Amino acid sequence: MPDKIRNFLLLIYVSLGFGVTVSALQFAHLANGGNAQFIIIVQATVMVALAVMTHLIAHGGWNWARWVCTISWCVGLPFLMLALTMALQVSPLSGGLLGAELLAQAGGIALLFSEDASDWFGA
Repeated sequence: MPDKIRNFLLLIYVSLGFGVTVSALQFAHLANGGNAQFIIIVQATVMVALAVMTHLIAHGGWNWARWVCTISWCVGLPFLMLALTMALQVSPLSGGLLGAELLAQAGGIALLFSEDASDWFGA
C-alpha cells in the first residue's frame, strides 16, 4: 500500500473521529429540536458508509470504491456545508471540528488521485 493511501486512511479516520465528536457535542441541542433521531440516524449512516468505502479503498484497492467515495463526497458537500453553518450557530467548537472534518476528508479524497495512488489502483 503506497504512503498516499496510508495518509488517506489516516485522514479519513481522523475525520470520522471529528464527526463522532461533533455528533456527541450536538446531541443535547438536537434532542431539544424534536427530529434528533432522524439526524443521528443520517449521521451514523454516513459515517458507516464512509468507513466501509475507506476499508474497500485502502485494504481492497478497489478502484470503483475510490470513485463511489469521491462522487458521494461531492454530492454530499452542499449538505455538509449546510451542517457546518448550523453547527457554527450551535457552538464554535462544533463548527470548528466540522470544518476540520471537511478539510480532512477533502485532503484524503485528493490523495486518492495522486500519481502513486492511481498507479496502485491500476488506473
